[in-house]
Amino acid sequence: MKNIILIGAGGHARSCVDVIDSLNFFRVSLMVGKNDRNFKKINTVSELEFLKNYKLKKKNLLISIGQLKDGKIRKKIFDFYKSKGCNFPVIKSKTCYISKNSKVDEGTIVMHKAFINTNSHIGKNCIINNGAIIEHDVTVGNNVHIAPGAIILGGCTIKENSFIGSGSVIKQNTTTNKNFILQSGKYYNK
Repeated sequence: MKNIILIGAGGHARSCVDVIDSLNFFRVSLMVGKNDRNFKKINTVSELEFLKNYKLKKKNLLISIGQLKDGKIRKKIFDFYKSKGCNFPVIKSKTCYISKNSKVDEGTIVMHKAFINTNSHIGKNCIINNGAIIEHDVTVGNNVHIAPGAIILGGCTIKENSFIGSGSVIKQNTTTNKNFILQSGKYYNK
């Protein structure tokens, strides 16, 4: 198994660990963040300690800090570690579906029961959360979080740093602005 380091040790990190553990491909060797008692079996260090004591080049990382608003913080962290030579593999749950005609970029996690239909493109450092549906011909920009159960209908473009809340629906052929935030349970058709 390959080692992977998670940057972030909160609630979203717990979900990331669950997906990674189910794959038997990566092993979470370290977490960077506040020491959380929920990670008894995973060594957790502060970011200061991590930057001081660990070589970063070619390390496999995943940004495991959640996103409830725009993705600017996740982008800043991703860009910083990318500039240090870190690798950002795509993490795909065994229970997700990704069409062979779609593309998922580096640093993105596709969680349990998520669905990505044909001819869609998911950018870098995204969260495609549990049960999210990305229909055909959708473009999702970098640093976007599609929350649990959200539905993005065919032909949509979700621009970078956006957040699409749980259970929300974006009507087909819709394009959002950058840093767009759609609250949970809303229907968007502009």
